[in-house]
Amino acid sequence: MGLLVAGCSGEPAEPEPTTSTVEEEPTETPEPTPTETGPAKPERPAAMEQEDAEGAAAAAEYFSELYPYVMTSGDTSEWRSLAHESCGFCQGSIDQAETIRERGDAFVGGAVTATVEKPGLYARDEATGIFPLDMRIVQEAMTISDAEGKELFSQERTDDLYRAEIGRKDGEWVVVEVALLEQA
Repeated sequence: MGLLVAGCSGEPAEPEPTTSTVEEEPTETPEPTPTETGPAKPERPAAMEQEDAEGAAAAAEYFSELYPYVMTSGDTSEWRSLAHESCGFCQGSIDQAETIRERGDAFVGGAVTATVEKPGLYARDEATGIFPLDMRIVQEAMTISDAEGKELFSQERTDDLYRAEIGRKDGEWVVVEVALLEQA
């Protein structure tokens, strides 16, 4: 794991002169900006505040759409907060993102669009409290290359059906598991 190390000389820093400027109010909400090497972190949907199938679907879609951001940035904090500790897919993705970051590899492409059709038709399993949701995930073509630019892995665009199992833990949505149901 990389750490940010800051130096300190023990000498008090010279105060920097301050200037004041008047900035105009922006008229539009700023869009998220992409990372240096990849996509912007998607915005967490307000629907995730709901404790029903709509909220579970929003959590599943958001989690899936975080994937390329996690892989390109190596920032696994949001992914970890949404991943249940028993989720094999979740942990495998964290391990992959950390390996990419630690080796200096590059993950390019792979934008994800995830859709749960008609989430209101899904019911929470009474025994487990989990919403089992079928979700179509379209992932654009992607590659992983090493620091010298040698391609290590590539994948064409995929359009597949997955089962996402979404539950609640400490009042928040968590992904219990994601598994491939059907390849298109």
